[in-house]
Amino acid sequence: MTQLVTVDEMQQIEAYTMEESGLSTAVLTERAAMATLNVLAAGRFDLSKVLVLAGLGGNGADGVALARLLHQAKIPVTLQFVGNVNRASQAVKNQLKAANACGVPRAEKSDFKEPSLIIDAIFGIGLNKDLPDGLQKMLKAANHIDNTVVALDMPTGIDADSGEVRGAALKAKATIAFGYPKAGCQRGQGKKMAGRVITQNIGLITADDFAFSIQ
Repeated sequence: MTQLVTVDEMQQIEAYTMEESGLSTAVLTERAAMATLNVLAAGRFDLSKVLVLAGLGGNGADGVALARLLHQAKIPVTLQFVGNVNRASQAVKNQLKAANACGVPRAEKSDFKEPSLIIDAIFGIGLNKDLPDGLQKMLKAANHIDNTVVALDMPTGIDADSGEVRGAALKAKATIAFGYPKAGCQRGQGKKMAGRVITQNIGLITADDFAFSIQ
């Protein structure tokens, strides 16, 4: 069985990777987006009209980078932020600058009946409280339409450690786990909401990997 990691363990792995390898957040974001693009291209997903829902943190940065790669690959895609982009992390703003330079289409609001595929890049592993009421309503509405959803790392609304639903969660057909599958995808409601978990190597390293490499 593939090793499951907790939020704390994943954050330690990411920090160790950047400290020991010199890889930046931007590089890991790009790798995550490219890994997702490869999964989407190889899988049985309808890419005729993709909607990327991006949050304001690291998961959102992955989503913005993916929207750019899809657009550059001539795949019809629209990027929609969930939240005020002016309050986004610097990682998101950096990715948005690149996306804007490439002409990635943006939307303020979308009809969830229209996309052939929704990419859930709203929240990743950092969720530790119930989602805001407005976001809960949006996720519930999307679930009623029975969209095909692919989540990046974790479905929004699922606690990455316990698998608990934090008010509401977006049900995914598949979840692309970066580096390692998160414990919450195999626990509680998380197992149902995550769908098929597809783990992708994005170049993360651990202390054990580093020790082996210098022997």
